[in-house]
Amino acid sequence: MYTVRAIPPDILTDARGLTLTEAFTRIMALMGRHYAFARTARVMHLMMTGVEEGEPEFLSEFTTDETARNAIMAQVCAWGFGRFSVMSDEDYTRQILGRAA
Repeated sequence: MYTVRAIPPDILTDARGLTLTEAFTRIMALMGRHYAFARTARVMHLMMTGVEEGEPEFLSEFTTDETARNAIMAQVCAWGFGRFSVMSDEDYTRQILGRAA
């Protein structure tokens, strides 16, 4: 499970206990992005609205659509658009609450 935190962090807006898909969807919604996954030949791409200069292209060469989408969602969560930090719930507990998971 994952936690999505805004940057700068605000414990009141932290979203805990999310799956990868839920974390990705939350980030996209908070960014105001509409998105779709599309495959061109062997590569799955994330197509989205509001792309700003300097943002990476999110893609995957995994052949299975589900695996490719999961890889792209993980890329987006790791990138965070400079506005979000995604971490495991265990890391959140250690970092934020100051106790072992």
